[in-house]
Amino acid sequence: MSGVISEVFAEFCESYSHLDSLLSQVPPSQKSKVARVLGAFLRRPLTHAAHFKINVAATPEEFWSLGFLKLKKSKPVHELLSKMWEHHTTLLTDGGVVDFPPALIARFTAEWGTETATQMARLLSQDPLTTIRFHRRAFQENGELIPELEAWLKSEELPKSRVGRVSPVARIFKGFARVQQNDHFKAGLFEIQDEGSQAMSRYALDPDVILPFLSETPQTKKIAGLASVWNKNLPPLTVIDACSGAGGKTLALADFMGGKGRIYAYDIYQSKVRSLKERMERAGERNVQAVHLPAGDTAPLEKFKNTADIVLIDAPCSGLGVLRRNPDIKWNRKPSSVKEVEAELSIEALQQNVIASYVPLVKPGGRLIFGVCTYSKSESVDQVQTFLASHENFQLESSGFLGPFDTDGFYMASLKRRE
Repeated sequence: MSGVISEVFAEFCESYSHLDSLLSQVPPSQKSKVARVLGAFLRRPLTHAAHFKINVAATPEEFWSLGFLKLKKSKPVHELLSKMWEHHTTLLTDGGVVDFPPALIARFTAEWGTETATQMARLLSQDPLTTIRFHRRAFQENGELIPELEAWLKSEELPKSRVGRVSPVARIFKGFARVQQNDHFKAGLFEIQDEGSQAMSRYALDPDVILPFLSETPQTKKIAGLASVWNKNLPPLTVIDACSGAGGKTLALADFMGGKGRIYAYDIYQSKVRSLKERMERAGERNVQAVHLPAGDTAPLEKFKNTADIVLIDAPCSGLGVLRRNPDIKWNRKPSSVKEVEAELSIEALQQNVIASYVPLVKPGGRLIFGVCTYSKSESVDQVQTFLASHENFQLESSGFLGPFDTDGFYMASLKRRE
């Protein structure tokens, strides 16, 4: 087996580091192959083991009969990775219930029923789609892409693609597409962003346009219809992005707002704020202020009390809606908690802390947009009901799930403050 994949896998088992971080250290010439093999292994280990007739067995108590940290020493696991390394161009793309921890399938089943849980497992076992969001500068006045981009999309270097169903500025490629080492990307004409994430940004600005694509349960069938082109002339808005991360939704908001108004993006991690600032510069967005806000420090928010038109809380969550992109979550994260800063808190408690910090900023008539990339009821539907029970000055405008068919999985809710 390649020494590179051995090193990455061993470090992953020992440190629980995110694969994206580990893969960033891999030589560019091997990065795609390593990512494909490790990603497929974490998504569908039993499916591939059965295909290559290698005994990697599941048990009710623990997915593998070995402790997770001992996997790097397991002969069957290394044999499987070696086979996958050799046959990485023809890796199977099926999977399903057998490639999930039993406790997680039981959770899906209890909340959504057996049929939906089975389909969710199948969809969340598939390879992730490569999706980009075209910037407004990428379009001509007639709404068509500039000729250079059209030519690029039709070039042999890219797989076939289609326009998004929920976001008309999304382009979705069939399989992995190398899009970052490209002059158009470097010029800020597009960003890599899942269509569901784009939809949440648009939902924050105009919930009604996304509402037809939302449902009360996770979506396991094709979304009907196509999204309308974004042509709403918004007034200048004050928008607070409470958990901006590296800024995918922040940049989409700025783009959809046409560069008008003001967006204040906050995150507790300096590295993510730095990343957002770099992306802002590339995209040419000038209406965003990215700020590092240490956990628990709400003093800088006081000046926005009762002034924000929109507060978007893309809250911390279990991440079950993005398992295709982060399959390691299935195995190395406790289902009911996340480690935030130095304290182990339940996800629900952490979400409530974030909401409490930012809800005073919403002005009368303004909206609080609550979103998560998960299917857990306690982190989505239940959180909104808990909020409404203690905030009579807010009313639920709309809510629902998007994905995992076609997009990553999201729950979003629009809560309007009464005048």
